[in-house]
Amino acid sequence: MDKPLACIQIGSDIIKLLIGYEINGVAVALYHKEVAVPGAIKEGRVVDEAVFLNGLSQLTSIKDDTAKISAKISECLLVLPPFGLQIFQNDKTTNIIAQNNEIAKIDISNVVSLVKKEPLTNGLSIVDIIPDQFVLDTGERYVDPPLGKKSSSLTILAKIHALPSEIPQTYERLFTQAGLRIKKKCVSTYCLAKLHSTYDDLPTSYVMVDIGGKQTTVSLIGKGSPYASTTFFEGGDDLTAAIAEAFGIGLEEAGKLRDQYGYDKRECSYSPAICQGSDAKGPASFKKEDLNAVIESFYEGYGQLLTNAVAVLLGKYKGAYDALPIVLTGGGASLFGSKELLAPLFPTRELFFARPRSIGARDYGEGALLGIILAASKYTGSLEDNYRGMGSVSRTPSKAKKTSNPEVDAL
Repeated sequence: MDKPLACIQIGSDIIKLLIGYEINGVAVALYHKEVAVPGAIKEGRVVDEAVFLNGLSQLTSIKDDTAKISAKISECLLVLPPFGLQIFQNDKTTNIIAQNNEIAKIDISNVVSLVKKEPLTNGLSIVDIIPDQFVLDTGERYVDPPLGKKSSSLTILAKIHALPSEIPQTYERLFTQAGLRIKKKCVSTYCLAKLHSTYDDLPTSYVMVDIGGKQTTVSLIGKGSPYASTTFFEGGDDLTAAIAEAFGIGLEEAGKLRDQYGYDKRECSYSPAICQGSDAKGPASFKKEDLNAVIESFYEGYGQLLTNAVAVLLGKYKGAYDALPIVLTGGGASLFGSKELLAPLFPTRELFFARPRSIGARDYGEGALLGIILAASKYTGSLEDNYRGMGSVSRTPSKAKKTSNPEVDAL
């Protein structure tokens, strides 16, 4: 088992930490923590650095007696928001250094560096390079770096993931200020696709709809790899706000109603009030059917935004992907009854819900963090160093019965 990985994801008004590792191609979570940074992040950009740094500093030292875990974190993997994501295809060729033409890691680094030097326009910066294939002079092709194979040259066919320069540069600066070194960074869209590729019951080519708190990202995934992506700024938090406004209650209570009841059209002989609030006439009681009505109203507008985003994303492909299935993920996908709300919007497409299945992490919102563990678990010749762990993590001694998982016990 490799050393545990500290993974951090930037969300909307929240920073998430997950500590975990990969074993036999599966991501396992040991610990998860979220820190609220209200008002610090807007559309993926940090607008209040003081609040952001205060939240980030709470993730550099972990001591949780309940979880029986203690960790000092100085290095991490970073999941970046996908706003403004551009994906480019690129190929480069380098000569093999060794006299016997045996391919080594230096050759992989050299050919990736050639891709890294590719100039980008429109204020974009490369955040990751994803090798699709490595090609030898014989024409042989490999998905993984062909270390030890012999060839006079090595060609890489790769995808470049780029974001507006301000986004990665700002996070790199702030993480440095917080005493954190970013060993590898990936865009959340790629991390989710990486996780989904490990699930045999999900399609390999699909339209991914990632419903976050304040945004929804729609991406075209082909054979497990992102090809294009677009974002509109509405998500699960907006539904919570709609419930709060309709019932005259606070956001926290509205969020609990959303999570507890969702969109439930099942008929019951007994229909009690689910909350006390207020309307235009004063104090009022609200039932499950009132909640359904609010959710239906919200999804009328949300559905228009979603179908438009899918149409714009796939429009340039001239109908080639009109029957691709849709895979839904992100915290907003957890709403009970959402399939009933979304299926009529896409009558020609099959809908799948990609809930994480990893030990210790089964929440929809943890998918990208699990995905970056898989992305960093083996050497691929990617943009950053090969990342092999965060250092010391220890379990607080306890007399409680040990878990049946020896890999977890070993920590």
